[in-house]
Amino acid sequence: VASFHGDTNGLATKPVLTAVLKAMASDSKLAGHRLIFGMDANTYENAKPGKQEDVLDFGQHYVKAGLTSAWGDVPNPKNYTTYNARTYLQPQLNKACKSTEKREKGDVNPKDFILFPKKDFAVVQTWKDNTGKKKYIEDMAFPTLDFPSDHGILHTIIEPTDKHAKSK
Repeated sequence: VASFHGDTNGLATKPVLTAVLKAMASDSKLAGHRLIFGMDANTYENAKPGKQEDVLDFGQHYVKAGLTSAWGDVPNPKNYTTYNARTYLQPQLNKACKSTEKREKGDVNPKDFILFPKKDFAVVQTWKDNTGKKKYIEDMAFPTLDFPSDHGILHTIIEPTDKHAKSK
């Protein structure tokens, strides 16, 4: 099990994933283990080329590495796990916006992933939560007084594939 919190623009996400996979493959003590990697990849629906990590490009990267995600091989760019905006009461005024502009100027992106080898695991169920009550309300800004995180919670149930189970 590995975890990673990406840099703001997500540009370190692919190199870190590649490094983890390389480290596992090159260490005989790790080579036989199966990776489950939870991450805030900081990917973007409409990335600025060369400045932010595009969610679909990231999906192509993990698939090329033999992985899939709780979202599948091709993540939906509109499957948001963040929906937040800074107010004028917070210290970073350059990121602040009016409440009527929070959807357009806020951070509304598909940033969170659980990755694993496609040959080893299959998704049974995946869901997200921005309430703390195992449900996700689309188009609701958070954090809230009841849900203090600026990222939704990503849940997934995976099971070993038949191919892996037969090799045991």
